[in-house]
Amino acid sequence: MNSHPATPSPVSTASVARRSQRLSTSPRCSAGRRGRADARGRLRASIAAAAIAAVCGLVAPGHAQTVTGAIRGKVVRGGEAQADARITATSLTTGAVVTVAAGGDGAYTLAGLAPGQYLIAGAASGGETAQLVDLGIGQTLEIELDVGATQVQGAERIEVSGRRIEVRTSEVATDVGQAEIANLPQNSRNFLNFATLAPGIRPSTDELKRDFSSGGLSAQQTNVFIDGISLKNNITDTGVIGQDSSRGNVFPQLAVSGFRVLTQNYKAEYEQAGAAIISAITRSGGNEPHGELYGAYQDRHLVAIDPFAEKMMQPKPDYSRYQFGGLLSGPIIKDRLFALATYEGNYQNRAGQVAIGDSTEANLARFGRFQGNFGSPFREHLGFGKLTWLPDPAHTVDLTLDLKRETDIRSFGGETSFENAENVRNDVAAVSLRHQFRADTGLVNEATAQVMQTSFNPGAENPDLVGQDFAGVIRIGGRDTDQDLVQRTVMLRDDVTFPVIHAAGAHQFKTGAKVAFQHYQVEKTQFGNPLFSYRIDPDNHLDFDAPFQAQFGVGNPRVSTSNTQIGLYAQDNWQVDDRLTVNLGLRWDVETNPFNNDFKTPDSVRAAAIDLAGRVAPLDGPDFFPVDSYLNDGSHRPIYLGEIQPRIGASYDVLGDQRTVVFGGAGRYFDRTPYNNAVDERYRLQYAVRTFQFSRDGQPRDGQPTIVWDPSYLSRQGLQGLIDRGVAPNPEIFLIANDTRPPHVDQFSAGVRQVVGPVNVAVTLTHIRGENGLGFYPANRQKTGNRDFLPVPGFGNILISSDAIQSRFTGVYVTAEKPYTEASRWGVTAAYTLGWAKIRGDTFNFDFPTIKDTPLTPGNADERHRLVVGAIGGLPYGVKVSTLITLGSGLPFNVTDASAGGTAKFERNAGRADGLIQFKQVDLRIAKQLEVAPGHHASAFLEVFNLFNWYNYGGYDGFLPPAAGDPNPNFGKPSVLIGPTRSLQLGLSYGF
Repeated sequence: MNSHPATPSPVSTASVARRSQRLSTSPRCSAGRRGRADARGRLRASIAAAAIAAVCGLVAPGHAQTVTGAIRGKVVRGGEAQADARITATSLTTGAVVTVAAGGDGAYTLAGLAPGQYLIAGAASGGETAQLVDLGIGQTLEIELDVGATQVQGAERIEVSGRRIEVRTSEVATDVGQAEIANLPQNSRNFLNFATLAPGIRPSTDELKRDFSSGGLSAQQTNVFIDGISLKNNITDTGVIGQDSSRGNVFPQLAVSGFRVLTQNYKAEYEQAGAAIISAITRSGGNEPHGELYGAYQDRHLVAIDPFAEKMMQPKPDYSRYQFGGLLSGPIIKDRLFALATYEGNYQNRAGQVAIGDSTEANLARFGRFQGNFGSPFREHLGFGKLTWLPDPAHTVDLTLDLKRETDIRSFGGETSFENAENVRNDVAAVSLRHQFRADTGLVNEATAQVMQTSFNPGAENPDLVGQDFAGVIRIGGRDTDQDLVQRTVMLRDDVTFPVIHAAGAHQFKTGAKVAFQHYQVEKTQFGNPLFSYRIDPDNHLDFDAPFQAQFGVGNPRVSTSNTQIGLYAQDNWQVDDRLTVNLGLRWDVETNPFNNDFKTPDSVRAAAIDLAGRVAPLDGPDFFPVDSYLNDGSHRPIYLGEIQPRIGASYDVLGDQRTVVFGGAGRYFDRTPYNNAVDERYRLQYAVRTFQFSRDGQPRDGQPTIVWDPSYLSRQGLQGLIDRGVAPNPEIFLIANDTRPPHVDQFSAGVRQVVGPVNVAVTLTHIRGENGLGFYPANRQKTGNRDFLPVPGFGNILISSDAIQSRFTGVYVTAEKPYTEASRWGVTAAYTLGWAKIRGDTFNFDFPTIKDTPLTPGNADERHRLVVGAIGGLPYGVKVSTLITLGSGLPFNVTDASAGGTAKFERNAGRADGLIQFKQVDLRIAKQLEVAPGHHASAFLEVFNLFNWYNYGGYDGFLPPAAGDPNPNFGKPSVLIGPTRSLQLGLSYGF
C-alpha cells in the first residue's frame, strides 16, 4: 500500500477498536500494490541498452523500494513458534488487507508496505492477538506476535504500540513524522527544514537558497525523493530541483505525510548522492472524507529590527507575509477510488531600500532620484493532486500531479537601484504514474513512470536600460544577465521484492532498474545588457564622467544536450538469525553524455592549446597542461562504466530484545557533476563576454591596452561597433579533460543503539572520503605566481578542468529520540554533531598553480559543534507547546593575508569568530485546539522564532593589511545577520 492516512493524528485505543471491528468484515487484500510499466526505450549507448534490457528481463518494471517498508517477526505462544499462524496487516486508511502465512519456525514477513498506520493481527490454533503499528518510510520493524498473551474477544483488547524506532538496521537514519511536521514551529513551511533533526544535517541560512548540506559536504551532493522519485537537480549545484536561488519551497508541506533522513550507509536502491538523502511520502485519500485549512500572518510590526539597520538609524522596511492553504481528500468510490488535493500559497510583500553611498552634495544632485523604498513582491503557488485506484486485491495505481510556480522581484537595494531589479521565476511541473502488484507468493512488484519539467528563469525587469555602476555610490540601469535553465525528464523505474528465501537464515532479495531520459537546456545572456563601470581615480585620470570599463556578451547564448541515466541494483537483506542482520548491496550507474562527450574541439582552439602547452611545459613541467587529454574529435570521451558501488551493513542485537544493538557499514556512492559546471566548454566558444578598457588618452593602464572613450559607445550598438571593427578583447577557452570521472564518496560508520526507558539513544562514528570533484584552473599561468599569465594569441585565458577536488569528513553523531504519542503526550528528538570537514580545491582555482597543489583546508560547512533539540508537549484543555532549539559553533571565514607585503595570501576558511557558541536560536509554538462540532476542530496558534532575539552573525571581514600600513579595525567583525531576528507569526487552522 502506498497511501498514508490523510488524518495525521494518532488513533486512540477506542477508535482502533471500532475500526478493527469494521475492518474485520472487509476481506480485501493489499491496497497499495503497484504493477507493470514498460521500461524499454532506445538508449544512446548499446552497452547501456544491453544492461537495462537484461535487468528488465529479470524483473518486471516497478516502483522504487525507497518508499515502502516491511514488518517481520515471529508468531509465538508461550515462547513456542506457531507454524500454522496467519498474519494480516490492515490499512486504517483504505481498509485494504495484506495476508501472509508464517513459516515452519513461526517467522513472517510483510514486505512492500507503504508508510502508515496498520492493524497487525496474528491468528493461530493457540489464539490470536493484534497491535496498532505506525510504519515509517523505508523501515523494517521487528514485531513478535504472542497469540497466547492477548485473546482478541473484544476490540478493546487491542494493544496500541504506536510509532516505533527501527533499531535493527545498519543505516544511520532519522524519521520525521506528522507529529513533528504538524506541531514543531516552522517559519517558512519548508518541510526540508525539519531535516535538521538528523545529525550531520545543516540547512542553509541564506534566505535565497533553501537547500541543506550533510556530513560537511556541499548541498550539491544531497538528494530528495518524493514517493520514491528523485528530485535531483542535474543542471545547477543546489542538489534539489526548484531550490536554486529561491526563497520558496520544494513541495507543499500539507501533502507530506512524513520523511526519512538517511545520513549514512543507505542501501543500494538509493542513487545520485554522496551525502544525505531525504525520502518523503505523500498523503493519500481514504474511505473517510478529510479536509484542512490554514492561514498564517506576519508583518513588520511582528519582526524585530535588524541590528545593522538599527545602528544606521534606518526604519523597518515594509513587510507582510501571508501563508495559506488547504487539503481535501476522501473516497470517490468507496474501497476503490480515492482522491486528495492540496494547495499552498505564500505571498510576501517587502520593500528594498535604496540609498546612495558617499552622499556628497554633487552625488545627491546627480543620483538622489534613485533613492527610496521600492516594492519587492514574492509569490509562490504549490499544488499537489493524487488519485488512488484499487482495481482488485492485487493491484494499486496512483496518479499524481505536482505543480510549482514562483515569482520574485528582487536584486536591488542598498547601492543598487530599483532599475536593476529582476524577476526570478521558478517553475516545476511533474506527472507520475505508479503501480504496485502483490502476488500470492509474496513477490511485490513496484513501478513508476514520470514526466517532469523544471525551469529556473531570472530575467531583467528593465532590459533596455544599459547598466552603469558608479563605484561606492550607486548602480543604475537594467540588470546585465538573464538566464533560462530547463531540465526535462522522462523516467521509468522498476523494483521487485522477492519472496523470502531460507538458506543460512532468511534472505529478502530486491532488485531494480531505472532509466531516465534527460534533456538540458541552458540559456545565459551574461552581460547581454552591457555594464559600464566608473570609479574615482585621479592618478589614472578617472572620474564619473567616463567609464573605465565595460562588459558586453555577444553570440548564441543557448546550449542544450540530451543525456540518458541508467541505474541497476541488487540488495540482499539477510537475517542470519534472531540477532544478526546483514545488508549486502551492489549498485551500478551509467550516464551516456555527462560531459559533452560528442564535443569536437575547433581547429582554432586546438591550435591555440597546442601552442600554449609547448610554451608552458618548459616553465611548469609537462604535467601542468597535458594538452592531448583535453582535445576531442568526438570520440575521445567514452562512456564511464566504473560507477560500481558495493554497499555492506550489519547490525547485531546483543541481548536479542531490541534494546542494545551494535551496527556498522561501508559503501561507495557516486554522484554527478551538474551540467552547468561543464557547459562552458561549448558555451564560451559560441557566446563570449568581452571586457573593454577605456581611457581618455588611449594609453595603457595597469599593463593593459585601453580604448579612447567616446560617448557613442554607451549602448549595445556602440560596443557592437567596436567588436565589428576588431577592437575588442578575446574570449576565454574552457576545456574538459577527456578522462573526467564523476564524483564519488566512500562512507564508513559504526555505532551502538540503546533503549533507555522510553528513549532511544544512539552514538555513531562516521567518516566520509570524497574524490573526483570537478574544478578549473588557468593553463596559461606560470607556477611562479598566481598572476603570471602567458598570452594566448586569438583568445583570452585557457581554463582547464581537473577532477582532483577532494573532501574529508569525520564526525560523531549522538541522538536521543522519544516519539510523540497521544498516550504519552510528550516527545523529544535531540541530535548532536561533532565534526571536522575539510576540502581541497574549488570550482575555480586561481590562488594555487593547480587543484592538486591546493592545501587541504577546512570546508565551507566545517562547524565543529551543532546541537538541535525538538520537543512537543501536550497540556490540558487542548493546548500543545513545542520548541525547536538550535545551537552551533559557527562556520569559518576566509582570510586574505597581505601582512607580509607583496601579493596577498589567500587562506581558505582560516578565520573563526571568538566563542564556542556562534549560532543560537530558540523557536516556540503554542497551539490551542477546540472541537467546534463532532469530528470538526479549529486551532489557533502563535509561533515565535528566535524567542530571545539572539543575533547570529555572518559575513566576517578577513582582510589583514600590510604590516607597514594601518591595521584593519574591522578584521573578524561581521557585516550581515544570518537567521531571523525575533519574529512572531499568528495563525488559524480548521479540519475535519
